[in-house]
Amino acid sequence: MLDYSPTLTDHFLNPRNRGTLADANALGEAGSVRTGDALRLMLRIEGGVIAKARFESTGSGPDIAAASALTEALCAKTLAEARAITADDLETLLGGLPEEERSAVRVATEALAAALKDYAQPPAFRAAKGARIAQPLAIAPLKPSTPKSGPARALSPEEEVEAAQAVLTEMRPQFRADGGDVELVDIVGPRVRVALRGSCSDCQLAGLTLGGLQKRLAEALGRAVLVVPAPVR
Repeated sequence: MLDYSPTLTDHFLNPRNRGTLADANALGEAGSVRTGDALRLMLRIEGGVIAKARFESTGSGPDIAAASALTEALCAKTLAEARAITADDLETLLGGLPEEERSAVRVATEALAAALKDYAQPPAFRAAKGARIAQPLAIAPLKPSTPKSGPARALSPEEEVEAAQAVLTEMRPQFRADGGDVELVDIVGPRVRVALRGSCSDCQLAGLTLGGLQKRLAEALGRAVLVVPAPVR
């Protein structure tokens, strides 16, 4: 199991600035719903300074933590200061990332670059695009689920996998009745990655499927977890 820094874990379990920003005047998107790391960054810029920053994400723990840390760092920054923020800077703020998780800071800084580019467009051009912020991400972002009760002791990684498989086996008739299925990919820190099959991979059904499954897994594992779809290969 990968070890995340206390800072990254805190941003994941207690994300800052998550949700929509109704009065945003800059919007940037990066990643992909299909690969499970879509990120929408919304900014309110006043007098060349970022007054507010919020985000929506379909990503995993590191993705959420990176977006949370970025929005926190952006508040009160000038546009020039915001443009200077790099993926390495964001990784430093998070206390480091495993090599296989570095895409989280890349996606976050790509969304920032897209938002700043959006703001640089003529106001009439941006207005012509319509109310994009009102359009939800295809898979509604979930907050971590915390169990009401759980095992009397912490489970080992192997026991967690067994417990998660047991939950999936119990819920599988429900998935298949809807024309789909869900398979466990891995459990990494607070993140439980699953592969969505058939109709369960449909964007509308995915949010419902993941939300219900996440609550059951939190109870089974006895700790806070976030269920995310694995990238489709």
